[in-house]
Amino acid sequence: MPVVANILQPLNDVEEWVLETLHSAGLTWGLAIVGLTLLTRMLTLPLVVRQFRSQREMKLHMPELKRMQERYKDDKQKLQQEMTAYYREHGINPLASVGPLLIQIPIFISLYMLLRQDATSGLFGDGGFLFIPDLTEKPQGAVLAVMLLIYVCSQFASSAIATRTLQSTHRKIAMGLPLLFATVIMRFPAGLAIYSITTSLWSLGQQITFWRLSPAVPSGTAALAAEAEDVAEAGEDSRFEAAIEHEIEAEAAAAA
Repeated sequence: MPVVANILQPLNDVEEWVLETLHSAGLTWGLAIVGLTLLTRMLTLPLVVRQFRSQREMKLHMPELKRMQERYKDDKQKLQQEMTAYYREHGINPLASVGPLLIQIPIFISLYMLLRQDATSGLFGDGGFLFIPDLTEKPQGAVLAVMLLIYVCSQFASSAIATRTLQSTHRKIAMGLPLLFATVIMRFPAGLAIYSITTSLWSLGQQITFWRLSPAVPSGTAALAAEAEDVAEAGEDSRFEAAIEHEIEAEAAAAA
């Protein structure tokens, strides 16, 4: 078993227990997967909110920090001293938004690995969910087309909101990521695809909510701060998906 799987095994055990409890309570395996995914997202929501608030706070200070960078652009040591003093004066922790993200990533990777294992091992039997005939088989034909459509559209919408102030090049890269990660739905059993789609829809709702709570997009120097915040928002899901893709490739290499 890979090292990552060993490290995340305690999380896997808890998530497995919740999944089987939901199923024992009368939910189908499909609904149990949706329920476990939403429960995990809700439990980590305080971390996401904290990350969002930290990013928004940094956004308000970025114009002054930008002016400071211009003022001391030829003296890196002085710039570092001034920025440290500014952070201390205003009680700013520039890494405050990183901690919550680092806590979330292992949780979602372990959930992904658990559902992939359960779907592949046949735990879900031959049961279906909505228009999906079998959770243990790779989606095909019209089922695959519908699942890809839902996933890609929700991811596009989420990326469009998160990158609304990015420059054109960065925005195109971020908007292209959903097509890259859509391969997860094509390569694995439908039970795992339900998790991916549920996560995508949750992320869309989350982005819409944060967008409504965000202050109006500024112009000029402050727009650079808004862009920095959007890079962080857009990067959250892509970092998670990239970690998953890395785990997939590592296991494939080990099996070869």
